[in-house]
Amino acid sequence: MTQEISFISAGEDEKEAISFLLKFVEEKFLELGSSPQNKINLRCNDAAQANELDQKLWEDLNEVFLAHKISNDAKIPSCPVEISYPGIKVKNDFSTLINLNPKLPPDYQDYDTVFQIVIKDNASLQNQARESFKQCKIDGLDPTYIS
Repeated sequence: MTQEISFISAGEDEKEAISFLLKFVEEKFLELGSSPQNKINLRCNDAAQANELDQKLWEDLNEVFLAHKISNDAKIPSCPVEISYPGIKVKNDFSTLINLNPKLPPDYQDYDTVFQIVIKDNASLQNQARESFKQCKIDGLDPTYIS
């Protein structure tokens, strides 16, 4: 059951949001430590974005080696950070969801902590994030907004 949900402003376009996300996931990973029950699910919009994020996590992190994989890659064992997107099955053994997709997944309340990344594009992505915020309220949660 979700104990904390935060909507976080992360730029005005997808490129800015991904740059923000790289730093943010690194910070969260270091905060959570190496405990096996503290796993992060990074949820993307689609397979192309997941592959881009996967590549950037290998190439662009400076402070930490972040073991990760795309969730449906059966060749790699479970990792502390897994990247998913709509349409692939994800084991729900994650404590934290960092959602780059503006729509919340149906199982978002199964995570202890949810961070919804908000792209302030003054268009569809921002409007979808607003709808997600409203859905949290309907679901009885008290989301915070961090700009």
